[in-house]
Amino acid sequence: MDILYLKWECPINGKKYIIGALCRNDNKYYFKLSKQHVEEAQKNGFSMVTIPFSDFNKIYESEILFSMFKIRIPKIETYDEDEMNCLLEDLDLNTFDEMKYLEKTKGKLLTDHFILEKEK
Repeated sequence: MDILYLKWECPINGKKYIIGALCRNDNKYYFKLSKQHVEEAQKNGFSMVTIPFSDFNKIYESEILFSMFKIRIPKIETYDEDEMNCLLEDLDLNTFDEMKYLEKTKGKLLTDHFILEKEK
């Protein structure tokens, strides 16, 4: 099972707060919010409206990667062979894998304060 933790990095104090866990098992994706950590993050400016998940009692399940995470991955279907080889070499991967890509890049975007990290 692959697990990455969705963290929100506070733009004021730089502290990282775990928002939830993204898991992949048997080619299915799962996401679960962390109520305790979300409440702590909210005290420091985090807003639930920035994520598409809201039920703390639910384990979200999908056959495909959730859109919040999918937007953090390049559209590799548009890559030619050289571009794909370059990407794989840069990431030190043999084949492209969405979870491995998110792990290596932390899924960083310039438009928000979220990152994905393995447990330390």
